[in-house]
Amino acid sequence: MPPRKKGGIKSAFQDLLDKLIAYWEIMAIYIEKNVHTFIRNAIFSSVWIFSSLFFIFIAFCYLSFAIYLSLQKYLLDGDPILSSLLTSGVFLLLAVGLIEIVLKAKK
Repeated sequence: MPPRKKGGIKSAFQDLLDKLIAYWEIMAIYIEKNVHTFIRNAIFSSVWIFSSLFFIFIAFCYLSFAIYLSLQKYLLDGDPILSSLLTSGVFLLLAVGLIEIVLKAKK
């Protein structure tokens, strides 16, 4: 049998506390490193996502205006109110259709 350490339970408890403190210090360093990496990646990704959403919004604005002008010029003999209503109706039907597809996919 190996000889017993002096100090008994109090010494063993202090050793346990020292090991726990060292463990949590290492875990804090590890978490800090991972949080910095996560935040850096999130900021980088969010810049690209917001830029993409902005350009998609601009594209839809031009698309809706093109639909409006083509309806006004070719189908409705220059009537702006009716072509505006038809353009909004087309996009409303498109939005409802896409929402229906998403809701069916969730079931």
